[in-house]
Formats: sequence, C-alpha cells, structure tokens
Amino acid sequence: MNTTVSQDFCNERHKALDNCLSQEKIKVTNQDTAMKSVQEAIVVLTAIQARHDDEIDDHEGRLRGIESISGKRWNAVITQMIQIGLAVVVGGLIGKLF
Repeated sequence: MNTTVSQDFCNERHKALDNCLSQEKIKVTNQDTAMKSVQEAIVVLTAIQARHDDEIDDHEGRLRGIESISGKRWNAVITQMIQIGLAVVVGGLIGKLF
C-alpha cells in the first residue's frame, strides 16, 4: 500500500499545527502574567502579615501591662491591710504595757 500525501495537505497540517501552537503560546503567556500577579500579591500579603504580627506582639505587651496593674493594686491593698493590722497589734501591746 503506497500512501502519498500532497503538498497542499502537508501545508494545511503545518498551518493548523502552527495555529494551535501559537494559541498555546498565548495561553502560556497569559498564565505567566497571572502567576506574576499572584506572586506580587503574595509579597504584599507577606508584608501585611509581618506588620500585623508586630502589631499583635505590641498589643499583647500592652494587655499584659494593663492586666498586671490590677494585680499590683491588690498587692498594695493587701500590704496596707497587713501594715495596719501590725500597727494595731503593736499599738495594742504598747498601750497595755504603758
């Protein structure tokens, strides 16, 4: 069996393949553009996340400071109550001795 293909048929096939390849090249170019856009967005989001992490650390420090204030106040109140109690005991002992 002898199969021969005409030159016109070959030229049409080459045109079809070239057309298909050029469309695929356009798709690849569009994908590259989209990927660059995504990469730029990732860079921006990473910078935003780093800034927010710093702000969160700052807020945690502030909250710890605010929470420790009430603890310090209670410690001061208890210390004053102990001092007053000791003053009353010592004053009562001194009053009984003299």
